[in-house]
Amino acid sequence: MLKNYLKLAFRTLVKDKFYSLINILGLTIGVTCGMLLLLYVTDELSYDRYHQKSLPDLPHCFVYPRAGQDQ
Repeated sequence: MLKNYLKLAFRTLVKDKFYSLINILGLTIGVTCGMLLLLYVTDELSYDRYHQKSLPDLPHCFVYPRAGQDQ
């Protein structure tokens, strides 16, 4: 059964070269974009994970009091 599917796929690749090229190129671009997006999201989510006592709920900025104000 699998052998027949592979034969049919190969015949289609040989018969319709331009259509097959467009399909393979689109699949390649889609998989590449998906992998790059996954890498970007993984990197953004692991920004402060290397600290043992990191607090993910704190903002990544500091607020300094003005002169004459209490903290």
